[in-house]
Amino acid sequence: MKLKISHHKLTDIINLKLGVYKPLIEFNSKDDFMEIVKNYKTKKKQFFPFPIYFDISSEVYRKVKKEKKLILYFKNTKVCVLKIKNFYKLNKFLIGKKIFKTNEKKHPGFKHYLNTNEYFINKKIFDLNKKIMKKINFTNPNYIKNIILKKKIKTIAGFHTRNVPHKGHEWIHSFGLSKCDSLLVQPMIGQFRKNEYKDKFILKTNQYLINNVYKRKNVFFGLYNSYPKYGGPREALLHAIVRRNFGCSHFLIGRDHAGVKNYYKKYESQKICKKYEKYLGIKILTFNEPFLCNICKKIKNEKKHGCKKLSIKKISGTYIRSQILKKNLISKFMMRKEIFRMINKGSIIK
Repeated sequence: MKLKISHHKLTDIINLKLGVYKPLIEFNSKDDFMEIVKNYKTKKKQFFPFPIYFDISSEVYRKVKKEKKLILYFKNTKVCVLKIKNFYKLNKFLIGKKIFKTNEKKHPGFKHYLNTNEYFINKKIFDLNKKIMKKINFTNPNYIKNIILKKKIKTIAGFHTRNVPHKGHEWIHSFGLSKCDSLLVQPMIGQFRKNEYKDKFILKTNQYLINNVYKRKNVFFGLYNSYPKYGGPREALLHAIVRRNFGCSHFLIGRDHAGVKNYYKKYESQKICKKYEKYLGIKILTFNEPFLCNICKKIKNEKKHGCKKLSIKKISGTYIRSQILKKNLISKFMMRKEIFRMINKGSIIK
């Protein structure tokens, strides 16, 4: 049976095949799904924090339950063949609450999971059409690993973002380089949620910063093509594994990593990544939230930094996007003028 798939499913397929989600190489079986949710590991005792699943409707199930084969297409281009091992159902409400630590339907991750189809399938991926990767932006982990090998890099910090870079991000980059030989700036693209930046603006602004501002041989650029799961601490663990699989030795975790609104505590992602650090295969770099000091006009992350008075301005992508939508100017102390000129109200998904 032929089946058209979403961008989300496409990225999961490619990430599984490229080794981005190692040790996973296929979509979760029911046993693996439940074990990951309950104990952060697969049935084979391999550490993994977040289920990677493929759901199908009841209509599709009726058509493929005997044949157990799906030929997947994305925008009329063949992607791969899936050979189904088994079908299963889940109590999505209870499991979703365990994954996202909430049962509020306003939570975008929980809401998305509740809206999945009735059946889930465990299957192997065959005959991946690698040409599909040329139609969307993907960075192969081997590309980054080869750079690390050729340049004989001993330590490299991975930086995750889904934003246009501001001065707070630059502080984090600098912090990463103070701890490691090199830095991998790796934006996540493929997001389609309202009030988030469009992919092309995330790409061109981050590339501009690396190529025209940093101009350093030890700062590299790559992409993580996926989608925000808004899973907070669990997703932070997944992001650490992804950077390990791209060859990073360290991973930077800041304030409310992979969080949304106020569902998770400010440094909850840092704590869980430190807790499971020995299972991640990558070292975790944590730091206090950077802010703009209104006195010295510099980015700091310690309240006691030399200025006699304490007057700070918080920096966040959410705040900056809200100002852009209002057509307000952003302070040059918060975002570089040349980067601000590259974005506008049309840079944000409506």
